Amino acid sequence: MKKIISATLLLFSVTISYGQKVDIKAMIDSLQFSRADTFNCKAEIYWRIVSQGKEAIPLLIDKLTDTSLTNFRFHCKKTKLNVGEVAHFLLNEIAYFPAFLVTKIQFDTFELDETGQLCWSFYNFLFINSNKPRYQKSVREWYDQEKAKYKAIKISNKDQTECQKQFRIDTYYRWTE
Repeated sequence: MKKIISATLLLFSVTISYGQKVDIKAMIDSLQFSRADTFNCKAEIYWRIVSQGKEAIPLLIDKLTDTSLTNFRFHCKKTKLNVGEVAHFLLNEIAYFPAFLVTKIQFDTFELDETGQLCWSFYNFLFINSNKPRYQKSVREWYDQEKAKYKAIKISNKDQTECQKQFRIDTYYRWTE
């Protein structure tokens, strides 16, 4: 009887943890079907992915080359973002990925877009689809090499955005040298 109960509990725990990974992957795979067009709190799938924390990082890295269009928009790009670009923004909501150290390219200029908002020169690189495999390779190599140096930092309630509060996101992963 003890063996049956132990086997059942083991099967149940494996099913739950496997189901959670599948669930994160399914959420990420559904980005292209999201009706949301901004990264505000109504973009539920976006913030639910962020709430998964470091468990989502490898799956998001896998998506950096996905050029399927989404409904999401960002003021620095005239057209809708693709899944790879949204994956980049998600990664940076979860953890710090220093662009220069990751890509070995210096991005230190900003330009005003037509709405008067600043756009970082990195986006000129990110928004070119032919750069996506190189960027994905750089991010994957960086994260594989540096992941032990990422430390979970609690976000204080006063520093949380409204979306972080709504989706109970209280941790950010900071890379430390």
